[in-house]
Amino acid sequence: MGRVPLSEDAFAALVDAGCPDCKTKKLTIEALVVQWLPLLAGEPFGAPSWGYKGEDLVRGTYRIACDGCKRELFTSSVCPQCGAAHGVRRALDNENAFPLPEACASCASEQVRVTAFVPARVAYEGRRASKARAGAAPEDPGFHAIRVECKSCHQVTEPRGGCPLCSGESVV
Repeated sequence: MGRVPLSEDAFAALVDAGCPDCKTKKLTIEALVVQWLPLLAGEPFGAPSWGYKGEDLVRGTYRIACDGCKRELFTSSVCPQCGAAHGVRRALDNENAFPLPEACASCASEQVRVTAFVPARVAYEGRRASKARAGAAPEDPGFHAIRVECKSCHQVTEPRGGCPLCSGESVV
């Protein structure tokens, strides 16, 4: 089992310290975080936007590495959503199990907004973080829809069953 996810204090201490080997402050952070994606008739319609806050980035972090010498400073295999062991690997390898609709089941509007967990990479240097870069689109492994909301009637649909990221059983 991987190490437990980071607390906000532990995350701050780790990124503030930088790499103990090469002394650089530039780190690469990999995390599973929320992204919003507008759809029209089941296809991406417009640019996605990030839907997470700083504490969500910390909770979703599964790897921190030095950008210079590539030393891993932190890794976790625990799913950030449900706490299942080896959940990160399943979340990154598995395809989306929640089908994206072509229209709202309630009013038939073709405009919906999907909330999904996606892998993201952030370069962090001192107190400055770069804009996150998504590592998956809807058709890629690692993209996991967790909510669909109609733009017209605001009907919400969410997956049922196990964890939408890793298909594991919740342990938290």
